[in-house]
Amino acid sequence: MIIVGTFRYSLELEQALSDLETLGINRDQLLVVCMDSDAGDFLSLKQRAAGSNSNGIEIGLACATALSVIGSSVGFILSWGPVIWGLITAFIGFGLGFGINAVFRKYGRQRTRNNPEITVIVQCKTDNFEHVQKVMWSNHALTVGHAHASTE
Repeated sequence: MIIVGTFRYSLELEQALSDLETLGINRDQLLVVCMDSDAGDFLSLKQRAAGSNSNGIEIGLACATALSVIGSSVGFILSWGPVIWGLITAFIGFGLGFGINAVFRKYGRQRTRNNPEITVIVQCKTDNFEHVQKVMWSNHALTVGHAHASTE
């Protein structure tokens, strides 16, 4: 059997490889490949599909709510009253939350590019199939697939 699993490069990948070796899988039965991709195109496509601004709007609204509560409370003391100060601080909070999220999103992409996908290909006997598959899933594999190898 040939079992293929994909992982993000992490400690779970290292643990999965270690667990496979303790199952009796030799290193010559393992093939580990780092996958290259154009991370910029993939990330922008993924964010467009997921609605990248919805997260920023949610964070902006959360900050707007927090600051409007504070602004309304302080507004009892100030001259324009709690309603006006609540609205003013809500707009300020939304701008701050949305802006901070945009900055983190812009610089956070560079970090994501440095975490490539790793493909692990294992050649094992049919008896070990379930154990190998279980090791991959328990160590947070993104996907796991299998095929029967031709025996000649």
